[in-house]
Amino acid sequence: MKRQQRNWWFVFVLVVICGIVLGAAILVPPYVAVAPTQARLDRLRGQSAFVAGLNYPWKTGQDFGTGAWGHSGVSDPTTYQEVDADFANMAAQGVRVVKWRIFNDGRYGLEFAADGSVIGVDDLFFQDVDAALEIASHHDVYLVFTLFSSGFWTADCQSNGVQLGGHADLVVDPNKRKSLIEHAVVPLLTHVASSDRILAYEVVAEPEWGVQELNSDPDQRIKLPLGAVHDFVTDLVTAVHANTRSLATLESNRFSNMRQWQGTGVDYYSFSWYDWLEPYEPLATTASSASLDKPIVLGEYPAGGSAYYSVPQVLDSMDTLGYAGAFGWSYWAGDGISDWRDVAPTFSDWVGAHWADVDVGGNAPVPSAGPIQEHPYPYSVTDLSVHAENGVVTADMTIDVPSGEAYVPHAYLYDVGSPQPLEDVRLTAAPGQPGKLEARFTSVGEGTTYSLSLGIFDPAGALHKWFNDLSTFAIAGGALTTPHVDALANELGCSS
Repeated sequence: MKRQQRNWWFVFVLVVICGIVLGAAILVPPYVAVAPTQARLDRLRGQSAFVAGLNYPWKTGQDFGTGAWGHSGVSDPTTYQEVDADFANMAAQGVRVVKWRIFNDGRYGLEFAADGSVIGVDDLFFQDVDAALEIASHHDVYLVFTLFSSGFWTADCQSNGVQLGGHADLVVDPNKRKSLIEHAVVPLLTHVASSDRILAYEVVAEPEWGVQELNSDPDQRIKLPLGAVHDFVTDLVTAVHANTRSLATLESNRFSNMRQWQGTGVDYYSFSWYDWLEPYEPLATTASSASLDKPIVLGEYPAGGSAYYSVPQVLDSMDTLGYAGAFGWSYWAGDGISDWRDVAPTFSDWVGAHWADVDVGGNAPVPSAGPIQEHPYPYSVTDLSVHAENGVVTADMTIDVPSGEAYVPHAYLYDVGSPQPLEDVRLTAAPGQPGKLEARFTSVGEGTTYSLSLGIFDPAGALHKWFNDLSTFAIAGGALTTPHVDALANELGCSS
């Protein structure tokens, strides 16, 4: 069953690769269904492989397109350098497939009419997409593009001029859904259809959080009927199949919910797993027990934050229990479940020992054992410390600019929830701390939650890099405290 489960997935994936090798990258016209030839299917049938991938959900949160927060997408020079460094690091660690979110909760990329229907994508959207494909190609990494998260409709709020979520009508209204697909999704699919980089489209990540029948928790999420979301998924999958040679899937928020998406036309199923699920749906469950008609991929697992399994143990389990692959969450740290830099050497060791199965494309070198020499960012902040004394908050940090160019750093103190900073302070040398800079803030008081951000400017005043929310803190009894952060509000983007 293990080999049978995998064949569907890798027949399609390797068809894409076979087309690359033969120089057969084809631009597929809109709404023309395509399929691999039977000869290629017969030739590839029986081969076994396993995708050991990584989630790179976003770099800036607004990787594709522009909006009221400014442009921080992949084609921005600083963002491009950072993403390029990230992909160089992932490639050196043996990551061959990266999962990356495109429209996400709808905050950037899409252009809307007054009635909420979609009329197109913004002027910088395709520049960012092209930059992403260029970086992936440069490092010989393949992509799974996630089109939307459930936040597309589960959230609905404004933050500093940017709409987060609030697009339930685009899911439930057939005409508005058609506008989204025809004016945004299909243009994306056809724009990149000739690329050899995109193995699959994950049309929605964890839609069940926003489905009435599948999430009865009294949380803040907006929830829609299962039938409406099922139609939304089906229409997106149909668009992928009609306009590309890529696979189509969606990622369920748990193993047992995958069955809800039968009949949507997906090429493989996917689910996420975290520690909270272990007592109910243990990770060590055979793929065949799902009784599904297509292969299954583990779309998310905690890379470094699991109390039950190490990364090699997760990969071993998925490999031996009949799954077609597994994607760690995520390249980034800071969410309590992602410690990629700490666990990456164990990932590299595992994929190195299984390289014949995991090397999608067949051209990459086996990763070296142990930690890699990481490619640096053009601007970085380290050793940040924040402390309070006598009504003054001081933030000390080290700023590294490897190019040696002149720069002017400014730190900004915000009352969380306000778009305007309370203070804008230019950093100066920290007394008694060679190489460190400091900012001092006096507009602080008890009972307020503050955040600290940093801007790196050139001498003429042009912003080169923005570090948002480097620290969040409050003052209690004259000392710094860590305020409670509502995890759900943070996920929905509506905490301020």
